[in-house]
Amino acid sequence: NYAFEVQKDKQEQFKIVADLLKKADTIIVATDSDREGENIAWSIIYKANAFSEDKTYKRLWINSLEKDMIREGFKNLKSAMDFYPFYQEAQTRQIADWLIGMNASPLYTLNMQKKGIDGVFSVGRVQTPTLYLIYKRQNTIENFEKKPFFEIEANIKTAQGNFKGLISPSERFSSLDELLPYVKSKQAEMGKQDGLITDIENKDKKTNSPSLFSLSSLQSKINQMYKATAIETLNAMQGLYEAKILSYPRTDTQYITASEFSYLKTNFSNYCKYLNVDLEMIQAEPRKRYVDSSKVQEHHAIIPTKQVPSEETFKKLTDLQKKIYDLVVKTTVAMFLNDYLYQETKIQTKVADLLFQSIGKTQKQEGWKALFTEQNQEEKEEVQKLPVVQVGENAEVEILSIEKATQPPKAFTEGTLLTAMKTSGKTVDDEEAIKILQEVEGIGTEATRANIIETLKEKEYIKVDKNKLIVTEKGKLLCQAVEKQNLLSSAEMTAKWESYLKKIGKKEGDQETFLENIKQFINQLIEAVPKDIEEMNFKDYQANKQTELEKNTVGKCPKCANNIILKKSFYGCTNYPECKFTLADNFRKKKLTKTNVKELLEGKETQIKGIKTKEKKTYNAIVKIGDKGYIEFVSFDN
Repeated sequence: NYAFEVQKDKQEQFKIVADLLKKADTIIVATDSDREGENIAWSIIYKANAFSEDKTYKRLWINSLEKDMIREGFKNLKSAMDFYPFYQEAQTRQIADWLIGMNASPLYTLNMQKKGIDGVFSVGRVQTPTLYLIYKRQNTIENFEKKPFFEIEANIKTAQGNFKGLISPSERFSSLDELLPYVKSKQAEMGKQDGLITDIENKDKKTNSPSLFSLSSLQSKINQMYKATAIETLNAMQGLYEAKILSYPRTDTQYITASEFSYLKTNFSNYCKYLNVDLEMIQAEPRKRYVDSSKVQEHHAIIPTKQVPSEETFKKLTDLQKKIYDLVVKTTVAMFLNDYLYQETKIQTKVADLLFQSIGKTQKQEGWKALFTEQNQEEKEEVQKLPVVQVGENAEVEILSIEKATQPPKAFTEGTLLTAMKTSGKTVDDEEAIKILQEVEGIGTEATRANIIETLKEKEYIKVDKNKLIVTEKGKLLCQAVEKQNLLSSAEMTAKWESYLKKIGKKEGDQETFLENIKQFINQLIEAVPKDIEEMNFKDYQANKQTELEKNTVGKCPKCANNIILKKSFYGCTNYPECKFTLADNFRKKKLTKTNVKELLEGKETQIKGIKTKEKKTYNAIVKIGDKGYIEFVSFDN
């Protein structure tokens, strides 16, 4: 048996709940309508010794927190025992995760220490495959060899204007020696020559407004737009939720039910007033792209509540909260507006036997895009404007060879990593390509992914550099240590777990069988891991670790003279825990420069420029390290 304990700071509240549960003759489980909700409820009931055959257990199973839906749910309470297998499923997952972490972490740590590697190594079913995803991408980038190639483009000049064309069908050449004979074989030549407009195709197209947000998709978008981390976005959203102006943030779906659509529709004008826009509601009926009860389980998509913030409430929000709320309201209002309509034009220009294609867009109806002016501007810059030309019209065409090179994949940001975790490593950046599945997919959950990324930072396996996630030498070493154990380094373990856990939820499997398999897997690890680590080469790690340390060192500790390095969000001594000296990485929210840190560590005063006041004014300040080790204000410096 596994013993569960109540945290010390929760014991007082737990006692109150436990006493009430014992006295009650009917208990209604009203936690989230999923397996983890069942786990929370039944874990509390059992810990409180409140389970009895004499009591009645009911289940409130709803996916909307609208008053009408809650009332309807209470009118139609279900038998709690119908959902009890979900508790067994969740508890099995919980115990298995604990078994893996509590055995694999010391196993790798102790074997690394035998090889002279200091520190503690933490291994987990979700955090380790996530780290390995970043590691694999980084390896690909570091080992990528750019290969040059050539493409044929054309500058096309007509009486109505100039535009560019790409060869159709597209061709790529490894060298000019390959490209030039190809052009000649088509009876054309490099440089200027006569051409002819042979075809013009106009197609009317439309774009729906963006899908509503799940937690991951909102975290990803905010990271892309404002470089905020996943945990910063989640914390900001939690504040908006507690202020009762944003719906529950930890949701994995981008859909709402008809009930939410109804109140959003009623509040449409209030949201428009907040956005300071005067818009007409066009899409007044629910559409499956946004409204689908079958795709809403415990929580619906992230939307504004009925309560629009007053000016006073809005002023109290942080800058990030304002940006998040603004984006959510715009995305929600966009659902009620016209589609974006445009005409796509394709012009084909012939030069001898070579064909060039030019593509352009002409807006016909701005629709919902009126709300997203900044993003629209970026799109407009990517699409060329084509002049009005006629089939049969002559053109002067300049054929050019353009040298390019193959490019490595981009390093993960927190936004793209969230997508990769969700899609089990199949990274997709295009919103339309990411369909939120109802069943558990990928590694982690909406509620835990941000914390997993933070854990990797805290364990110093990864760091953030200009919004890119970089694996440290310590992180690389762990990845090299686990890569022979595929179940630990990939999402495969999660996939295998989920398939059997679902059987437990359907009463087709049992906890004992599953946990017995986990124990067998741990025994295999105990046998295999020492051999894996024995075969590793630690020389590169020790050399790279020293280089990394020197690179990250900003000065000497004023207490013990060891190195001071940048940790997660502060500067700390490498002699920790013997020396606990730390220094904040900012003063009044203004980040310190390396010069600031160096001067402070040397006991000097330093100038910090551009500190912002609440009124958005800026000033410079002279600061120093005070007697208690904190950065203290000395004077203003103009």
